[in-house]
Amino acid sequence: MEILVKDIYKSFKGIECISDVSFTAYANEIVGVLAPRGSGKTLLLNLLSHKSLPDAGTIEFIIDEKPLTNKDIPQNVGYLDADNPLYPYMTAYDYLTFSASFYKLPSYLRRDRVRNLIKICGISHWKHKLVSELSKGQKQRLGIAQAMIHNPAFLLLDEPVSGLDPKQSEQLYELIREFGKERTIILTSSRMRDMENMCDTMLVLSNGKVLAKGTVEELQQEVANSSILKIEIKATDSTRVYEALQQIDYIQIVKYKGFSFDIHTTHEDRFARELFNICVDNNWYIRRLVAAEKTLEDTFKQLRKN
Repeated sequence: MEILVKDIYKSFKGIECISDVSFTAYANEIVGVLAPRGSGKTLLLNLLSHKSLPDAGTIEFIIDEKPLTNKDIPQNVGYLDADNPLYPYMTAYDYLTFSASFYKLPSYLRRDRVRNLIKICGISHWKHKLVSELSKGQKQRLGIAQAMIHNPAFLLLDEPVSGLDPKQSEQLYELIREFGKERTIILTSSRMRDMENMCDTMLVLSNGKVLAKGTVEELQQEVANSSILKIEIKATDSTRVYEALQQIDYIQIVKYKGFSFDIHTTHEDRFARELFNICVDNNWYIRRLVAAEKTLEDTFKQLRKN
């Protein structure tokens, strides 16, 4: 069971939106597509779900070593749209029952699926509430339950935790991890930190092109020779400190506030020596100089910069 994507290309009105994207998502694997907004991740999922067709390239959903036909794909693929369109004047229970009616399931099996998903997705306490009365987190749970109603082998989730607080996000990711034990999942996000401990494989996308792919560790290794240094200088004029640091051509000031700076550099030892000399020459003092642990977000920013 796998999703095989090979050299897909998509343009609109002559503008290239997706270009030469290739990857494989294997059985029981969660693949995260990391990209800032407007970089093609939603379009990629639309292509995978057959809501749109690529201009070139191929997308295959494979079960038992045989590609699914276009007719079989809806029955085997679940999809949560980023907008998560729900019917506001239905109850959560009625919405799931309605969604189940679109699939070739016997009536008794539809009832069982609705009951099971209400329990698994934590919907029991509010199943008779109108959709319009649900919180954002509850709507996302309902959307995922809808995508799972026909027990698909493949699950596509576009921004499943968008707009949720950290606690709600972690609860949903636990749910997704549980579903990922028996199926192939591809999900997207522009919030990289949410996905560091979530996905088996990452796909870094920018402007419709793949910048890198691999595990979290492999992506971080892409920029392993660079460092993020946190420094704090004791001086009287923060502008002078900033201007002095700007003169060093092999560093990048990622963030600064007052006399505190986050510095990206590929020459950590060299920078430390030069910073010491600058401080001595200007009668400044180094209050703090530490190497920060690099997150996937730091890696992503550097990959885009490169």
